[in-house]
Amino acid sequence: MIDEQIRTATQDFSISDSQNSLMVDLTSSVIKNYLSETRWLINALYNKPQVGQAILRVLSITKDNSRILGFTPVYKIYKGLEDFYKSLVDETSVFNDNILLLLRKVADKISEMCDLIEKGELDELLETDIRPYLLYLDKALAGEIFNAENLCKKNEDNAETKEKQKKTSSEDSIVHIHSSKIGQLVNQHEEMIARSYIIMNQVEILKNALRDGDMRTARDSYKQILADSQNLQAALLLVHDQMMGFVHDDAFLARHQDFQGFFVFANDRKYLIPSEFVVDVVTESPMNYEERQNQKFFVYIQENESGSERNREEIPVYALSSLLPGKASGTPAVLDSIIIVSFQSQKIGIIVDSIQKFVSLIKKPMPPVFEHFPILKGLAFDEKYDMIPILYIPEILKRFRSMRTYDVKKFESSIKKRVKRILIVEDSDTTRMIEHTILEGSGFFVDEAFDGIDAMAKLKETQFDLILCDDEMPRMDGEILLDNVRRMENYVNIPVISVSNAKIPKSDAFISKSDFKRDCLIQKIKEMLKG
Repeated sequence: MIDEQIRTATQDFSISDSQNSLMVDLTSSVIKNYLSETRWLINALYNKPQVGQAILRVLSITKDNSRILGFTPVYKIYKGLEDFYKSLVDETSVFNDNILLLLRKVADKISEMCDLIEKGELDELLETDIRPYLLYLDKALAGEIFNAENLCKKNEDNAETKEKQKKTSSEDSIVHIHSSKIGQLVNQHEEMIARSYIIMNQVEILKNALRDGDMRTARDSYKQILADSQNLQAALLLVHDQMMGFVHDDAFLARHQDFQGFFVFANDRKYLIPSEFVVDVVTESPMNYEERQNQKFFVYIQENESGSERNREEIPVYALSSLLPGKASGTPAVLDSIIIVSFQSQKIGIIVDSIQKFVSLIKKPMPPVFEHFPILKGLAFDEKYDMIPILYIPEILKRFRSMRTYDVKKFESSIKKRVKRILIVEDSDTTRMIEHTILEGSGFFVDEAFDGIDAMAKLKETQFDLILCDDEMPRMDGEILLDNVRRMENYVNIPVISVSNAKIPKSDAFISKSDFKRDCLIQKIKEMLKG
């Protein structure tokens, strides 16, 4: 499971089956190395917390790798640990028994998160509450007085609270309303039923009057229907406001989340697409799609404020109706409504029948009966109190990708120019593998070197088109390496990108490890190779 999720994070839609096989091996190695580095840290925090320089170096590497791999809670704890260990190295903080206990509790929490990563339980990992640990690390950094034993007690209390919540989950789904208020609602409901019958009777009178040509009676009936309709509408609004008051006042909503997204229709059914995945909403004529090997694409153009073209992408489009139950509309649309979504650097266009509106509402977890239906990730209530399924975009991307039946490798080989060769120079095994996976998935030939001396040997054997280089490495660092590279006649003008903590002299571009993003890396490489 974990291999599949990390592979999704580091591949494009255009990866062939043979590349996918390579990606599985690479991502498995990435996780293995990452967990090895992390468990070294756990052991060091337990048994050798005073070896500050060694811990700080590994912290810096694994912190950046945690963010690249999307393990956000681990990254945040590592960031807090890194700041604290910097203060220890600078001697602005000192060890004591309280600090040692805190580091051990932090190590226990990191170990728990490692277990989740190993099991592939990324949803549980991302929901892990690390706020108490970050708070105590901040206190330690600021030199404030605190008692690490309280952190242990909070953890025990949280465990008890979670157990109680499990036992009372069925009770939490009940809205508690006083009986007097229920009586008011029942009376209003009966009154609205009576008014609806009156309106129905007036409609019959109006129909008979029109049939008989009695215009006076028809006018009176019309006025009466209009008055009764307005009264009924006012009563409905009143009940709506009261119901919303009851709902918002109820305690069980304290744990529910405010949620934003777009109501869309597919096969005459209503769904919600979360806004966190939405890049843009556009319309396009079906006549303008480009079709290659049974896959439709449309050109998505982003413009600057001046109106000039800033970025142009070809994005694959899929009909949401093809994944969902129901019968698709038989009438072709003049313009398709497309929601462009993105997850872990992959973009697709989802064609929907129509887009109703952008809404902000309350999300409710999926009932247990739907837990094995991964395309849905919750329920929401619209203005009519209808339950609207929330679509889970990562799973939809995965389903659409599996629907591609054409031979991608054969198609790409017919249009691709000579494969560009890139050398990665990086002493961290995990970082090197992550970068290798990303570049391999984008169609580049990739070779690796673990330090400057190893890189010099590779550069003499093979002509590369671009170099990615770290700065701090054993034996020969990035600055000395690039000084030697620029002395080589065939590498004087070869583009070099520093993927490091600071730009290396004589490199052409810089991407900070602390702000590493796959899109930025690929875009920067493509820009430099075009030049």
